Amino acid sequence: MNIKFFFQFVQFCILIILYSCSDGNLNKVIIPQAITGLCSPIQLSIDGLNKIDLSDYFLENYDIDSVYFENEKIDLDSVFVELNPNKVNAFLSTLTIYIGNITYDILVKAPDVEKTTILFKNIAENVKIKGEFTNWVSVPMELEGNTFKFTKNLNPAVYQFCFVVDGKEQLTNYYDHVPNGLGGENCQIIVPSKRKDNPSLSFEFNEFGNIILKTKENDAELIVFYENQLVEEFVSTDKGLIPIIPEYSSKIQLSYLRAWSHSKKGYSKEVLIPILYGKPVHSSFELPRQAKHKMSLYNVFIDRFYDGESNNQPAPLDSVLPQAQFLGGDLKGLTHQINNGYFDSLAINSIWISPIVDQAKGAWGLWNTPRSKFSAYHGYWPISFTQINPAFGTKDDVKTCISTAHQKNINVLLDVIANHIHSDHLLYKSNPEYFTPLYFSDGSMNTEKWDEHRLTTWFDVHMPSFNHEMEKVRELLSDSLMKLIKEYQFDGFRHDATKHVPSSFWKLLTKKIKNQYQFETKHDFFQIGETYGSHELVGSYVNSGQLDAQFDFNVYDAIMKILCDDASFELFVDVVEKSMNTYGDHHLMGNISGNQDKGRSISYFGGDLKRDEDSKLAGWTREIGYGDEEMAFKKMAMMHVLNSTIPGIPVIYYGDEIGMPGGNDPDCRRIMKFKHLTEREKGLKSELSHLLKLRSSSMALIYGTMSWDEISENRLVYSRKYANEVVTIYLNKSKYNQEFKNDGLKFILQPYTYKILKDNS
Repeated sequence: MNIKFFFQFVQFCILIILYSCSDGNLNKVIIPQAITGLCSPIQLSIDGLNKIDLSDYFLENYDIDSVYFENEKIDLDSVFVELNPNKVNAFLSTLTIYIGNITYDILVKAPDVEKTTILFKNIAENVKIKGEFTNWVSVPMELEGNTFKFTKNLNPAVYQFCFVVDGKEQLTNYYDHVPNGLGGENCQIIVPSKRKDNPSLSFEFNEFGNIILKTKENDAELIVFYENQLVEEFVSTDKGLIPIIPEYSSKIQLSYLRAWSHSKKGYSKEVLIPILYGKPVHSSFELPRQAKHKMSLYNVFIDRFYDGESNNQPAPLDSVLPQAQFLGGDLKGLTHQINNGYFDSLAINSIWISPIVDQAKGAWGLWNTPRSKFSAYHGYWPISFTQINPAFGTKDDVKTCISTAHQKNINVLLDVIANHIHSDHLLYKSNPEYFTPLYFSDGSMNTEKWDEHRLTTWFDVHMPSFNHEMEKVRELLSDSLMKLIKEYQFDGFRHDATKHVPSSFWKLLTKKIKNQYQFETKHDFFQIGETYGSHELVGSYVNSGQLDAQFDFNVYDAIMKILCDDASFELFVDVVEKSMNTYGDHHLMGNISGNQDKGRSISYFGGDLKRDEDSKLAGWTREIGYGDEEMAFKKMAMMHVLNSTIPGIPVIYYGDEIGMPGGNDPDCRRIMKFKHLTEREKGLKSELSHLLKLRSSSMALIYGTMSWDEISENRLVYSRKYANEVVTIYLNKSKYNQEFKNDGLKFILQPYTYKILKDNS
């Protein structure tokens, strides 16, 4: 140890002693407990005063004393404060809240928007616009002279859109055209950011295991949080700054340090470092099961997974074709596969199971070609809030399944429905006023109005949609979900049809989970939603007051366009960057390989399922396979690579680990295949297992910052970095071999192949 570093280390130790012996810390450790989880940043809007609900962050049994913003005390109206975006002096600032003698801090991001105008100059009677910035709802354009205009403040990103001219979709040559994923094209615009030159931020560990934060820019400042408090004590070294972590950190199993560097030109990506009982985590093997960023999530479709009890399967229904009958999968079958080590072999540590509450009996709905009704095998037609579907097992089967998973260090998430019930549910029969009307005032039906009436629409005539504007409804639903958590000890929920339920319900449910479960039991809980729509719409549900995450269908769509439509890797980069800007650099969004409402990805990749065809009709009327089988499996592997190495959580739809083919529902819900795998199926499963084991063992792939090293139409190179660990991913989707370089090493990638290199120097 050189003499300079020796004195710096002595200074560091003295500061720690002084801190631990300061007033209020002598002989006791006070752990701030008014917040559960990390506070999501407040993203200010440019449009007037921003009303912030602090109850989204704080537990109910704590009263706020005062609030400060930009060094000024601001008025507190109950639990609401109003922030003026015009008073923000930097890209990043903090909101400080006092509760007793303890301060809590929330990061505040200044507005970064551009007033954007889109023009349509052709002659027409009526012109509307729809796109990502309207959630694909048609919005009228204003006519000025001979030009139609649409103006809106937009966040920096790439946006797709089209015009609706006299009732027909149309593009213009004023804007670039890109594939829309349905066999056609959309227009595209790029909205620039006000951040022109973002400073850097990285970190390393010194020989004592302490964190050293480093930035290259002299004019950059650090903003550092330990959990939800600003870190204000640092030790300066020749390598950077060592943040002094509060003494109470040693009493907490898993906590986090978050840091940004910022200047007048912009701010860095977030650095996120997990802390285990006061010590920064160096190895992923130290992380507990509850570490959300480490999750690899597998979607088990109960009825189609594995039959563990042959006597509980309902009798076949005469009006239902075989694809839509119950096929026998159950909870005992899932427990068998957990015990059998199936998920261990894939390095899966979290399972999301389809709904298991009791379901409507008999046949419902109708498909015309070929003619068939449906059984409730899927679980989305509930007639009870808490009773278990006897076709899947008993309450004891649920408890056995969850305890078995926990013994294997596996989380279990339950798929739950807060949007609707089945018309045979006793609640609908006794309280029809709890539901939205099936008919509009003009006599038309309020069904499948996914965007126009997303908060009131019915999915079908036998699926009444809750009126969440009624407090009684919100309380009843949230209480029923709390019963499931407390009785069975689930680790999280997957929320069906999230965007069709208002934020008021998600806020109430999340408050109850935090106050009645997490605070009391000290158990963590993960909530992930399902929303098709723009980043803005999806992100409106992802924050401290609502859900931890949603499935990132926009990333899924980008991957499908790249691998099916030969779109440029630039599109993928744009979408991933937009997701990080919307949900955070270390978000928990689900990166899906497919789901129960889509044709199987591998059938699209091989071409046996066409992007512009009716994939439901195809699944009913012909046998869907792979097409070009070799290409299908190569592209499926590439999808798994992308989902496993970008920020977010990889989500495997059952069967995608072996490349099960199929059309859309119900063909994408075939019975799971465990035996007699082909060599390609075995190979893909082995490849995914290797990827997920690499991810679970790599701090860089779990918590690393993201950087793009090479972006072109057919070549992509990107890296994730955590301290001195760097993982670099190389992909080639061209028709030809491509040469890549890594620190002087040259290697060739064949078409639609990849290479992952890990460096711990």
